[in-house]
Amino acid sequence: MLKTSKKIINETFKGESIIKSMPDLAFVFNKEGRLVTWNKNVEIVTGYSKEELDIISTASLIYEPDRERVLNEMLKIVARDETAERTIEYGVLTKSGKAIPHLAFRTLVTIDAKEYIIGIATNISKIKKDSLRSRSIKIEDLKIQLLEQYREIERINQDKIELEEKLFLNTKRFYQELFSKLPGIFYLYEKVGDKFFLKKWNNNYELDLGYSLDEIYNWQPHQFFTDKEYKKAEEAIMQIFTAGSVQVEIYTTHKNGRQIPYFYEGFLFEDSGRSYFMGVGIDISSQYALKKQQKWQKKEKKKAQLSLEANKRELVATALYISKTDKKIIDVQKKIDKLREKYKESSISDDLNTLKKSLILQSSEQDNWEVFKLQFTEVHKHFFSKLTTKHPALTKSEIKFCAYLHIHLSSSQISSVLNISKEGIKKARYRIRKKLNLTPKDSLEDYISKF
Repeated sequence: MLKTSKKIINETFKGESIIKSMPDLAFVFNKEGRLVTWNKNVEIVTGYSKEELDIISTASLIYEPDRERVLNEMLKIVARDETAERTIEYGVLTKSGKAIPHLAFRTLVTIDAKEYIIGIATNISKIKKDSLRSRSIKIEDLKIQLLEQYREIERINQDKIELEEKLFLNTKRFYQELFSKLPGIFYLYEKVGDKFFLKKWNNNYELDLGYSLDEIYNWQPHQFFTDKEYKKAEEAIMQIFTAGSVQVEIYTTHKNGRQIPYFYEGFLFEDSGRSYFMGVGIDISSQYALKKQQKWQKKEKKKAQLSLEANKRELVATALYISKTDKKIIDVQKKIDKLREKYKESSISDDLNTLKKSLILQSSEQDNWEVFKLQFTEVHKHFFSKLTTKHPALTKSEIKFCAYLHIHLSSSQISSVLNISKEGIKKARYRIRKKLNLTPKDSLEDYISKF
């Protein structure tokens, strides 16, 4: 009974009737790049007549900046290269010169030892958030080669080739082969009352979703989705019957229960007084995975940035702390000298002198610059090597000065850290600018920040 019903359905929907009603741009072209059949939408969107499409190459329908990339991927498909990009985005070039962004789904079909490429190009201009990428690579030579190749084939027994191809394309079996091998999942549902039943589909329901071709006949849409996802599907179906078409992303249930994100485009279709909706669904798992990875990378980048900012703040704090420590040691030494002068006739003077020597020894043993330099290098790994490589004439004190400039210490702070006067700061800046060959218009801080 099931097989009989399927036979009736297949007879009702002639292959040519469906291919002519396919969503957006539906087309078939041969290995030579010549269109052999297409639906009315190709003529409407491109602005070319049937007679013009009969003679132009498919390459001339591709936006020039995208053309080389699209043709290269098409050649890979013909060569059965597994790396070929079967889902590809490019601009469809109209007769008026306008480029309309489309997402094309293409696949290679072999029928009676002849190879064809079939595909569906979906208009994504309404959902596209960023403009088409502009490319400057010119491919006029490739276009001319393809045209010459086409003309050479046409010159060889043209009448015989056209007659055989037209007879072949109008066979029912040809269209049946087309439907079974359409890219993505192809579906056609019949509307019966307020319900919808699956009447036609391609082999990818089995290959991509795990369902056998016999078990899903007359299935209703809700059987392919979870309750949550079916709400999206239900709204999309209603939109098809009110607006005529829809584009939507829905997680679809594999037979094993796995949820797979699909981009669906559906269209209203009427035939012999009956209402249907049909379309294609494309697995966009790779796009979802890429978005997830980008989101993770953005989060990690933000985390690293926060860590870097914290390290920079800590570095500045360390520099200022070292400055205060050195200043305190110097102040203590001065106070000791005053006390020694006051008690120079007393034994206390000798004790104070011993204390001063101990303080000087401890200060010399504690190299605060090396402590700072070690911490600085952890944050700015290549600063010193880049600076000294490009400007080997810089002295150690000038390198220190540059390091403090790099972490945006003010002149007064650098004066405190290096224990030099404001006048000494001006002289140091002058010497460094001269060694760096900076003009009066150049900013020393901006130049140092580049290292």
